[in-house]
Order: sequence, then C-alpha cells, then structure tokens
Amino acid sequence: MAPSSKSEKNDSKHKPQRRHKDHIVKLLVRGKITGQLSQHLFRNLPPRVCVPLKNIVSEEFLRAGHIFLGFTKCGRYVLSYTRDWGEDDDFSFYTYYLYWWEFNLHSRLKQVQYVRLFAGEEIYNDLYLTVCGWPNDQSKIVIFGFNSLLMAENYRDIYITIVSMPSPKPCPDCCKLPSTLSIRNGSGKCLEHGYVLNSRYQVVYPFPTFQHAFQLKKDQVILLNTSYSLVACGISLCQGKQGDSSQILYTKRAPLSYQPSSSSSTTSSAASSLPHGVEPSEPGYVNYSRLHYCHQQPCSVEQNTGAAAGYEDDKVQLPFTVTDLKGQTLQLVCEPHNGQSVCVEQLTLDFEYLINEVIRRDAAWAPQFCSFSDYDVVILEVCPETNIVMISIGLLLLALSASDHCRPNTYHSNLQVSWDLNTGVCCTVGVGGLTEVKGQTSGRVWSSYRKSCVNTLMKWLVPESGSRNINRMTNEGLHKGSSLQVLADSDRCTWIVL
Repeated sequence: MAPSSKSEKNDSKHKPQRRHKDHIVKLLVRGKITGQLSQHLFRNLPPRVCVPLKNIVSEEFLRAGHIFLGFTKCGRYVLSYTRDWGEDDDFSFYTYYLYWWEFNLHSRLKQVQYVRLFAGEEIYNDLYLTVCGWPNDQSKIVIFGFNSLLMAENYRDIYITIVSMPSPKPCPDCCKLPSTLSIRNGSGKCLEHGYVLNSRYQVVYPFPTFQHAFQLKKDQVILLNTSYSLVACGISLCQGKQGDSSQILYTKRAPLSYQPSSSSSTTSSAASSLPHGVEPSEPGYVNYSRLHYCHQQPCSVEQNTGAAAGYEDDKVQLPFTVTDLKGQTLQLVCEPHNGQSVCVEQLTLDFEYLINEVIRRDAAWAPQFCSFSDYDVVILEVCPETNIVMISIGLLLLALSASDHCRPNTYHSNLQVSWDLNTGVCCTVGVGGLTEVKGQTSGRVWSSYRKSCVNTLMKWLVPESGSRNINRMTNEGLHKGSSLQVLADSDRCTWIVL
C-alpha cells in the first residue's frame, strides 16, 4: 500500500534497509571450502585480534626499510626483509636480508634470526620475491626471486635460497649466545637450525612461471623448471652415518619395459613407458646426484668445500652452494661421515631428450615430424604419496603436411607425460594432434597454450585441507606501488594491521 501522506513518504525514504550479514565463522568456513576470502572480511575485526604494527616494532626498524611479508605457517614468526643498494652507482648491486621475528600477541616482536639471501650473486635489479613453506615440513623455507623483465631481454635470472628455520625451543647443540645477544646469525655445531642453500639459473622465453602450489607439494622436495629441464631437489638433514636412509628421491631401480600404444588415433590414451629393453638401468633422459655437506673438519682438504664442483653444466645439475647462517661454506663430504650433514639430491629430467623420445615412440604424426623449435612446460599435478609428477609440454614444431610432403609447415601440439620420482621413468599419457600455426606470433601461441593448461587445472582442482596448503608470502604489491593492509594468520585468527 502506498504511503498516505507526504510525511510518511519522507519517513519511508530515510528508513534504513536491513541487510542480512553472515556470521564471520560462516564466512571463514566458506573461504576454506572455496579457497577465497573476501578482503571486506578483514575490515572490521575485534580489537583483541588486531595489532597495529607500529605498536609492536620499534620505529628504528621501520626507518631502516623493513618490508613485512607475513606469518610463517606455524604462526610463531613474522618475516620481513630489507634490500640495500651500494653507494657506487656504476658497480653497486642489491643485497637482500630476511628476518625472523618471534610473535606474541601481548608483547613486541622479538628478532631471533636473519640471513643474507642469494649470497654471492650480483643482483642489479629489484627482485620479485616469493617466500613459501612446504605443507608439513616446517624445518625450512624457500625464497624464490626473479628480476623484472626488460623488453630487450630474452632470458631471466632466477635466484633460490633455502634456509633452515630457527629452533622453536632452546637447542643444546646450537651456538651458545651471550645473554645480551638474542639474534642468531653465527655458525654453531647444529646444522638442523643453521644451514643455507643458494642457487641461481637462467630461464629463457617462454619464461616458466613459479607454480608454488605444485612445486612444493611434496615435503622436502622443490621442483624447479629451468627451461631446459625439470629438476627435483630434495633437501634433508642426516643425523648419523650417511647412507640410503637420507635418500628422498630415486630410491627404486625397477626393470624398464616398453608397451606400445594400443590406439592409432591422434591422441594416445595409453600410458606407455618410454625406455625399452636401455635390463634395469637409468633412463637416458634423467640424471641423479646426491651430495652431503657438513661443518669444516680439522685437516679438511680445501678443494672439497663449496658447491658441486663436478657439475659445470647447469642443464644437468644446478650449482648449489651450502653455507651456515653466517655465510661460511660447508664442507663437501667425500668419505663416510658420522656427524650431522645436509643432504642435497638432484633428479633432473631433460626436456629435449624426453620430447624426442615421446614423439618417436608415441606420436601418430611421427613420420611427418622434422624438428621442434620451441617448447613450454607446465606442471599439471604432483602426487606426494606416489611421487608422480604430471606435466604438459607445449610444442612449436616443423612437420610435413599430410597432403604435401615437399615443404614443412609450423605446427603447435602438446604432450602429457607422467614422471616417477622413485624410478625416474616417464610414461606418455597423451599426445595431441597437429594444429597449423598461421600468422600467429609465438607469444600468442604460448598465451593460448597456458590458458588451456589453466582450464585443465581448474577441472582437476580439489581444494587442499588447511594442513596441506602451501603458505605463500610475496612482495608483489610493492612492485605494483601498493601495500598490504594486514598480515593475517587465519588459522589462529590474528592480524597485524599495517
């Protein structure tokens, strides 16, 4: 019924509309199910769980340029970093330091550890940083950095630091510190809380992305796409005599056999093992190494220190350097060692060797194939229980036309391959048909290919439980000229307001 008077009309205009608001617990549960939380959810929070950063950090640290990233997965620490630029404009470069702050809701942040990132590298560009932890392995974190891309460049530098976490409680084996010193960055006898791995490699166009949700899905292992190979790096700590007990990757040497595809169609659905016979043996497209590092021993040989000196080609093995928190190089163990040591394993999958093998054995268009000019590799899934990695390889290739065998044309295709981290064996899951590339730039081809990979991932997506998720912090907002509003520890319902 319409209002009967002017006053009633005015009253109806000013009458507030009642809006239904969901309870915050319901919204948080919905966020866990969908994997998305609305930013509006964190605008009005109870004061008891909102802590202003300026109230818990001394102003001198803020003036020193500390950039706060967020909480570690355990919720015990808040991480920040600083970047310093030298005074000489001609030869100066950036140096990065990462800091751990012990968090307590009712007291100021306490700095407990810091370490230099990407030590030994000359970094001339401000880096995009991503800090991640594994699903259940909270003994270490990985810092992934890359330089911003300039139009004239056809490569990009990738920097990796893997560093052990501080001990959550007093460790008798760690370095004894004076009572006046609370920040640990020295070398002690405990490697469990005091080692750093650094590495650098270059990727080329089309630049592989850092897929943290897959590359860190298996505890203690990081998968690195170097453009030429996929490197599975296993990092573990050996407490006693070195042996097979420390081995994470490549533990089984099963006999290899090849089963030809049962389908003659363009797309092969049969999972066929690539090598055949090459007797238990290593597949030709993989390379494996395992190295141990420990503190310097008395009378140690100088040439035994440092990175894996025997691997100069980074297409085969990544050149890791292993140090303590202070930057002192650990000794490469060449003989049986009874003390603590850091074990670094690398299982490398050579892309070009693999591509040729898949085409030769499983592609229906193999008789037309001439050569491939470029490729792009995307990780589709990682199963930490079975150690199987599923990858998709997009190809730009030259092949003879089915109607004209005189002149090759440019085509696009894709391969789906599973890789077993236990045996190193790859199996063909699918081979796509040939799609002729007519007037398209390579950039457009790769953009379309990655979009199709995203569509595939979304079809396969199963939300991870809170215990299995990958904790991720990044400085991406800084490069976009913005800042985080809060540092959220959603599991413990605590927020630091910036």
